Amino acid sequence: MPPVDLERPQRILVLTAEEGEGHYSASRALEAELAGIPGVQVTVHDALREGFGRVVPFFTRDSYRVQLRFFPWTYGIEYFVFTKLGLARGLARAGLAALGGRPLSRLIARFGPDLIVSTHPAVTSVLGYLRRRNRLRVPTVATITDLGVHPFWAHRGVDLHLVMHEACIPSVERIAGEGSARVAGPIVAPAFRASRGRGEAREVFDLPSNGAVIVVSGGGWGVGDVERAARAALAIEDATVVCVSGKNAVLQARLSQMFADEPRVRVLGFTERMRDLLAAADVLVDSTVGLTCLEALTCACPLVVYGAPPGHSRDSAREFARLGLAEVVGSSAELGDALRRSLGRTDSGMSALPPAPSAGSLILQAGARVRPIPAWRRRLAPAAAALAATLGLTAWTVASPTPYPLVSRALGLRPLTIVHTGLPVVGLVVEAPPSSVQRVARTLERHGAGASFAVRRAPDRRLLAELDRLGDDLLPVCRSAAFAHWLSLRTNLSSEARRLGLQNRFYYLAPRDFTIADYLAARTVGGSPVSGAVGVVPGTRIRPKDLRPGLVIVVEWRTGASLQALDSLLSSLSGRGLQPVSLGELLASARSTAATAADRATSTMPASTAASDTARPARASG
Repeated sequence: MPPVDLERPQRILVLTAEEGEGHYSASRALEAELAGIPGVQVTVHDALREGFGRVVPFFTRDSYRVQLRFFPWTYGIEYFVFTKLGLARGLARAGLAALGGRPLSRLIARFGPDLIVSTHPAVTSVLGYLRRRNRLRVPTVATITDLGVHPFWAHRGVDLHLVMHEACIPSVERIAGEGSARVAGPIVAPAFRASRGRGEAREVFDLPSNGAVIVVSGGGWGVGDVERAARAALAIEDATVVCVSGKNAVLQARLSQMFADEPRVRVLGFTERMRDLLAAADVLVDSTVGLTCLEALTCACPLVVYGAPPGHSRDSAREFARLGLAEVVGSSAELGDALRRSLGRTDSGMSALPPAPSAGSLILQAGARVRPIPAWRRRLAPAAAALAATLGLTAWTVASPTPYPLVSRALGLRPLTIVHTGLPVVGLVVEAPPSSVQRVARTLERHGAGASFAVRRAPDRRLLAELDRLGDDLLPVCRSAAFAHWLSLRTNLSSEARRLGLQNRFYYLAPRDFTIADYLAARTVGGSPVSGAVGVVPGTRIRPKDLRPGLVIVVEWRTGASLQALDSLLSSLSGRGLQPVSLGELLASARSTAATAADRATSTMPASTAASDTARPARASG
């Protein structure tokens, strides 16, 4: 044990969390070990009760308890997302820092420690964040009591990580850097290291001195398949089964009722005498793979893991099995066989944790290893994040069809859907494959109607001549493209416009998934979008009240569609006294209407006013 400066007591703050009993038990074990050293003052504090605000405790403790008891598969999904996916893990760390950074800083400032120890992954994450940003200037130590080390157990901003087996060191160093982890002895209460005779321990619980004693534990919260495990253990002849339900009163009541007539079953709630219980037991069946397993290994009690819920418990179970520290089974039938094998051995048959220095001695030796992020990088990070968010939002706005209606309305970039005309005409645009254009055009001719045909490729010369004779015209169709391919979009659209004989400025049919990027790319080659104020698919009905002069009506013609559908549309228009014309004719009628209105306005003005209005542009241009 390193010497301690007695003139200035070393204040150690142990931060834990009431999430099951494992983290609490580890903090109490550290307190018991460190408090006996002269010159050391130890304070244990639950960060979830004070120091993490209200949101973090809800998600890391309250919802976790509900998940493990009733919906363990949901925690399995959550665990996979936040530990296996880097982006989700980064967001979770950022959320913990944002919600817990300031409250935890205030708590630490109140205690004024010389060194901080964390026994909980969420606390470790926030401490590492504060340490890296130079908002915490005392050494920090994280204790890792699981053998399955998930990423939240370690942090680059923590000076020292204490692990329970050398096999855990590589997992920590991948996250926190080389030299960031040391192997410590099991962090369990000193009582678990004291020897106690099996007979004496059984007397404490009034257990039979003969026959096997099997302890089935669901951890501090009483989770896992305790009931089925108890039934499998009860199948062992002359075995006494002790079920530990922890603080789960519902489970305790259910087990008591279920085994009320079975004298070989004892049901316990939460107990402070776990050391005596493990000394009395021939084997422990555990589901949570938490600190109870370390306590069993310290007491040399054989260990079988069964019913581990999804998440970190299963990762730890795999590590226990790989290292030969426990036998892990997946069914009650396998559990029965594993119990018989364990009870039939003269020794535990399992490996033991290797000797290692005590956690307390390593904590007192801990020094500052972490180098805070330089100030210029900390100042640059918010600006970089803001720039990235701005660029991301801009890219989404430009490349996604979702914001186009709102942005186009605000900036006046909306497609042409209606014009002001004094004539009873509507613009008819038919989007049809080249093979159907001639049939549709002849049907329109019979009704004395005109249209513009939107095509994805130019038809042959014969069809072009036929449409020109009928007074119909052609529009290209804009093929929406990803933002990164806008150059190809503008090239294709320009080429199609030239093949159709269109001039430098032309209209094109906008697709449904139209974006700002599409608009800007088409605009650079002179294209203006057209969209239907009324969209029609053959087979749908049109309400007469939706039809009025000046509208652009787009008909999406499909190969094999019946011409009766087109006859129905033309009849509806005729019933409203509206004549379908091509888009060119519709625009010409709008220009004629505007010119007529201007002439009327000029003719009704007094001569002096007309002369004055005529003179204003000349003065402005001069």
